Amino acid sequence: MAFEISVFLKNKITHFEVITNVLKDEKINIRSMTLMNIYQGWGVVKLLVDQPEKAYKILSDQENSVSLREVIALEMKDESGGLDELLIEIARAGIHIESAYSRLISETKMAILILEVPDVLEATRRLEVSGVKVLDDKVVYGR
Repeated sequence: MAFEISVFLKNKITHFEVITNVLKDEKINIRSMTLMNIYQGWGVVKLLVDQPEKAYKILSDQENSVSLREVIALEMKDESGGLDELLIEIARAGIHIESAYSRLISETKMAILILEVPDVLEATRRLEVSGVKVLDDKVVYGR
């Protein structure tokens, strides 16, 4: 299974750069990210990195407010309608999506949809029963 890192940020230009600089220094590759302003000068950056456990430890040790969360990664067609087709399958499986984002692996031209769901184990079970394959972390991280 794949994991994402979420970091609570002050909405200052340098705070985000400090996070990316730490990851760069540790040779941790950011594969995908989302950045959201959530409330009065605070935000959250969600990162899909190639070494999530290491990133979590390093960022935590530097007193960042950080969490490590299991996510579900699904392959989708990299073409018009690919996301729509996958969302229909997810809905048929009865999966509630809390948050989602995507990444493209240029070497293989694979599109991946990353899902945050309330119950990863149950969602994974439902997807597998529906015939939707959950990708392993090596594919997701691009190792």
